[in-house]
Amino acid sequence: MKTLPPLGNEATVKLSRQGGVAAIQALSRPRQIDFAQCDLDQRQQILNVIEVCLPLDSSQAGQGDRRFYQIEVRIRLDDQLMLQIPEDLAPIELVRLWNNGQES
Repeated sequence: MKTLPPLGNEATVKLSRQGGVAAIQALSRPRQIDFAQCDLDQRQQILNVIEVCLPLDSSQAGQGDRRFYQIEVRIRLDDQLMLQIPEDLAPIELVRLWNNGQES
């Protein structure tokens, strides 16, 4: 299982919904969260969502035209963690974060 390294001000989190029968950008609705613009409570909430998603990560996500959420955590310019969470297993907190996040 992947582990989440410590995230500082330079970290960004990108969320998108991928897969399905047709690749339509409007359905992907990518979001980007810059940690530098978040207070400590917001950061902790985001970290909690990602930690809940770590054991749900699957390289099989998206097979058979199934949708999945993609979480890209960029720690530094050269360091990134990517998770793919099948839509049917996605925790409600992840769905809310994707729905309410800032569009990128």
